[in-house]
Amino acid sequence: MKTLLLHNPSAGASHPTPDDLMKAARKAGLATTYQSIKDQEFKTTLCENWELVLVAGGDGTVAKVARCLVNRGIAHRVPVALLPVGTANNIARSLGIEGEVGDLLSGLSTAKARYLDVGLARGPWGDRNFLEAVGCGSIAEAIAHSGPKPPKPIRIEMGREALKDFLREAEAEPFEVDVDGEKFAGEFLLIEALNINLSGPALPLAFSATPDDQLLDIIFVFARDRRRMMKWLDGDPEETPPPATVLRGRKIQFMWESAYLRIDDRVFLPPKKPS
Repeated sequence: MKTLLLHNPSAGASHPTPDDLMKAARKAGLATTYQSIKDQEFKTTLCENWELVLVAGGDGTVAKVARCLVNRGIAHRVPVALLPVGTANNIARSLGIEGEVGDLLSGLSTAKARYLDVGLARGPWGDRNFLEAVGCGSIAEAIAHSGPKPPKPIRIEMGREALKDFLREAEAEPFEVDVDGEKFAGEFLLIEALNINLSGPALPLAFSATPDDQLLDIIFVFARDRRRMMKWLDGDPEETPPPATVLRGRKIQFMWESAYLRIDDRVFLPPKKPS
């Protein structure tokens, strides 16, 4: 099988080497060509006639490849297999993909294909595809103010602590949200439109979301929910849904004034008002 391996050599803490990955791919019987995602030539290489594309990296790497596939009109032409070697690996885990690289590669021959929706966020930044979420509030603030990444084993824990810090101090922001033509307005600590169930530091914010239903789960956290949300974060978030209001829809419109807005791991400032 003619296979392209796209690899982010700086993903995760163990940093699997190209040699390690190629050796595992050969052991799985794949005729594989290696390409670093750090090299902009990967976009040209990706457009060649591949039977399979392997993506070894974290959520940012997966989203980068997906945007390229969609923008070049080849998203349905080639199957993509994820080798999650990042930190949160929200996208892979939402698809049920976990385990060691060698085990995942050896299981490809019997693996079942799954679809993953790709969202489109249109705004002052232009058009940008996303896989995980678009949101305003505490998660966007935490991403905007994140510093150098700590070692992988504690990165998720530290990410959750940072989110709690921002949530603890956050002031409710005025938002207006249109969900498939129905408007909702109020002051919220956090609004997230999620394509998958996991977001941020591996949190199941959209507890029952599925990645291929062509719907977004919109999570609202009001100021009155602050204490319960903090308690949820302090407990075992994987076991229970968050104390938030949830809606579902296909077309979501945000209107906001001063909060940061994030599209996956990219953060944008609110649009400037005319002077």
